[in-house]
Amino acid sequence: MSKSSWSAQTERGGRMAFWGMKSMFAAYRLGGRPLFALILYPVLAWFFVFGPSARRASLHYLRQLKRAAPALKFTPSLRLSWQHYLSFADTTLDKLRVWSGQFNPNQVHMHGQAMMQARLAQRQGGIMLTAHLGNTEAMQALSEHISELTLNVLVYTQHAQQFNRILAAQAGTHSVRLIQVEDLNAALAADLSERVARGEWLVIAADRVPVNTHTRTLNVDFLGAPAALPLGPHLLALLMQCPLVFAVCLKAADGLHVYLETLSEAQTIARAARQPWLQQSAQRYADRLAHYCQLAPLQWYNFYSFWLPL
Repeated sequence: MSKSSWSAQTERGGRMAFWGMKSMFAAYRLGGRPLFALILYPVLAWFFVFGPSARRASLHYLRQLKRAAPALKFTPSLRLSWQHYLSFADTTLDKLRVWSGQFNPNQVHMHGQAMMQARLAQRQGGIMLTAHLGNTEAMQALSEHISELTLNVLVYTQHAQQFNRILAAQAGTHSVRLIQVEDLNAALAADLSERVARGEWLVIAADRVPVNTHTRTLNVDFLGAPAALPLGPHLLALLMQCPLVFAVCLKAADGLHVYLETLSEAQTIARAARQPWLQQSAQRYADRLAHYCQLAPLQWYNFYSFWLPL
């Protein structure tokens, strides 16, 4: 994944997407789901027809997933790719519903809550690795059900930060802190370390390499093919000696399912063993991401070229 892939596309289309989202959120407040859909679906169709790179990336992902998990009952096609886009639109609406308090709490199912509460009872902070899978923003809002949990969400582009602020404004909440990261310098690293030491948690989407082209990566096997993941989240956990937790929120027929599971515990690693540990940590993350992609095939919204060339 290079700057010419997801980050460059984000920079070109981010401003338009930001104002588009803001307009659709206003439409949702005025006319609910019907008016929201009336605006969103034509826009989505425009991007599907006139955005060949994203459409190809969607198809590539669906084909790669099918090869890795042939038991999945779907056939990669343009029609399925369009359903992939529609799933993204549906998730956008769910984000609004959750942040505005309109989602039925009985339709939210927590998996791993006891594990997180046990950590919080010990005032243990750490790093929560998520992905562009399912409804990440909804997961952030739902985390308020665990009152002791303080989240600091690291975002890598200005438009991502603006988008999250729009979502937060729907609920009028300030419990989720957004930290824009352009480069992980010493001052920022010290600030993040202090937050973790206080028992707070950092939330990082670890399935994309940030815009900074100097970002170091780790090569992993993801769905049976080589891919590059950012080194930073795993290195932070190592340097801070804090736990890593995988976190994702998926939609199912009975509502939203929030999954929290431990990737690694806080530990001290000898210098000579650091690189193997980092590699294993990134691979564990990739394996869990692949697992949840198989649970919800149309909910990984990474519409960019992801795998490394062979």
